[in-house]
Amino acid sequence: MLRKIIFLSFVLALIACQRRSYYRPTGEENEVIFICDAIPDKIALLDTLINDTFYTPHESPLFRINPISYQQFITYINYKNIVIFSFKDSPNEEFYKRVFPSLRTGVFYRYNVFSQGDIVIGIYAPTKDSALKLLREYAPTIKEKLLENYSRFLEEKEYFLGVDKKLTKKLLKSHGFTFKLSPGWVYRVHEPNFFTLYKHYPDRFIFCYTHEHEKPYDPKYLMKLRDSLTTLFYDGDSILKSTVKVDTIGIRNIPAIILVGAWQNDKNTLGGGFINISFNRNGKFYMLDYGIYYPQIQDKIEYILRGLIIFKSIRFSDEH
Repeated sequence: MLRKIIFLSFVLALIACQRRSYYRPTGEENEVIFICDAIPDKIALLDTLINDTFYTPHESPLFRINPISYQQFITYINYKNIVIFSFKDSPNEEFYKRVFPSLRTGVFYRYNVFSQGDIVIGIYAPTKDSALKLLREYAPTIKEKLLENYSRFLEEKEYFLGVDKKLTKKLLKSHGFTFKLSPGWVYRVHEPNFFTLYKHYPDRFIFCYTHEHEKPYDPKYLMKLRDSLTTLFYDGDSILKSTVKVDTIGIRNIPAIILVGAWQNDKNTLGGGFINISFNRNGKFYMLDYGIYYPQIQDKIEYILRGLIIFKSIRFSDEH
């Protein structure tokens, strides 16, 4: 009991001083600390509800979820993403109350609680069953909030050295659209409707293809089109189709098809991950592709998401 009182006092002191100073966040950007000692039989539930797995080509989870008890939290107090599951008279109710004092039923979130830039999400209800129902019901929202925080940290890493404004302006003038790019990207035009960008450490490469007429939003067609382009311009690269996940996304309020998976080059015995986004705009077709070659690591999802961040920064010359 004394240990519990000391621990809660320490947490309270940290929350009380948060406005005066912040601790530096630790842990990986996609690590999620799930304080779930109230449901020891369901510690994998959050992972089941919100996680995705990508193959780039190795298995890469979107989030790495670590279930813990509130007594273990001292070890993870400066992590970037924290989820607290609680209900009335649960083992961690007092701990939950220190972060979300009102004890209202629902799903809540706060930022900058224990460290600069962290997000703490709380799930609370009068009973365990009603709290579990909340968790299941709001899983998409919880995933969205965690992904937003994850992406914000990745954006800081991507643009840590600033933005290459000269290249940004050059792309806009030459192609009618551009991206927010960090320094170090090398630009090359292959054909009027096809250009590439590449960067080392690790090796990353972007291609942009446009066509004067719209193309179908058919994933199989788009994979075939990508293979035809990479066969020509990437020395025979092709998609490992069994790894591809397909989704839809909005790019500046334009519906787009997104492909994520692995690319391979049998000729050169190479492979890696890629993200591909295709959309039609004002009667014109755009295909944006970002690849990564980094055999030293298996989990490449960070770089895939950094490619998505670049593509989401797209802007067009006819925008005001």
